[in-house]
Amino acid sequence: MARPDDWLDRTVIIGTDMYGGDTMGTLEEVSDRGVVVRHEIVEVDSELVEIESEVVESEVVEIESESEVQLQSIFYPWTKVNWMYHPEE
Repeated sequence: MARPDDWLDRTVIIGTDMYGGDTMGTLEEVSDRGVVVRHEIVEVDSELVEIESEVVESEVVEIESESEVQLQSIFYPWTKVNWMYHPEE
């Protein structure tokens, strides 16, 4: 597979054997060992809320709420990369 050095800081779509499915992110680094792609990760926070009702004395319900989008860089070794391309922007 050709090394896509000219795709640095651009959006790429990558198919790997690591997590199943296609992955999209920003290409940060290319080396002989593999590539580093920065992904947007949405963190989900949860909190416990106690609800009281007449039927049940008290009930604990977990409510999930999305927080800020966070970025995470992941290294993909060339042995796990099946394909990668840069879509036209």
